[in-house]
Amino acid sequence: MFNNRTMPEKSPATGPLPEKEFLLVQELSRNPNSTQRTLSLNLGLSLGMTNLLLRRLARKGLIKVTQLDWKRTQYLLTLKGALEKSRKAYFYTRYTLRIFRQIQENITTILRKEFGSGRRDFWVIAQDEFLGLVKDAARDLELPEVEFRFLPGFAEVPAEADFILTATIETPPRTLQRKTVSLVDFDNINFRIH
Repeated sequence: MFNNRTMPEKSPATGPLPEKEFLLVQELSRNPNSTQRTLSLNLGLSLGMTNLLLRRLARKGLIKVTQLDWKRTQYLLTLKGALEKSRKAYFYTRYTLRIFRQIQENITTILRKEFGSGRRDFWVIAQDEFLGLVKDAARDLELPEVEFRFLPGFAEVPAEADFILTATIETPPRTLQRKTVSLVDFDNINFRIH
């Protein structure tokens, strides 16, 4: 726990804000009167880890910690903290847009390639935003006589599906004896289908 004094607002230069620290900064910007226990529960962190991260953020000058009374503490973002939060959000948004662009390019490439080789039936496993992205890309290509079948997961793949496109973090089961092509590599932003 913090002692009764206010934590320092200045610290040495820091690198990019790590993910857990960013999540904590986001949570504090929404509710500066959160307790460490509330922050811990909301972020799924241990109380000890939350305390460690709050101390680290205060040392970096990203938050100001003020003891309101013997029981209550207030965590306020400093200007530096707000700027760092904005910076991290910007890079996250940019990364997300690159992923979506990558998936669109991969979808277009594989659909044109398979269509050119005579394929007219496509089985696609994708969820959430990726499903919409695949549907939009397929519609935009306007491939005649093509049928798309969208499935939520590998458990629903019927026997007649011989070729499956995937845009999911779910990995194909070893027992699946069909060709699968992943449209995205979540670990490699530069993944391209050729």
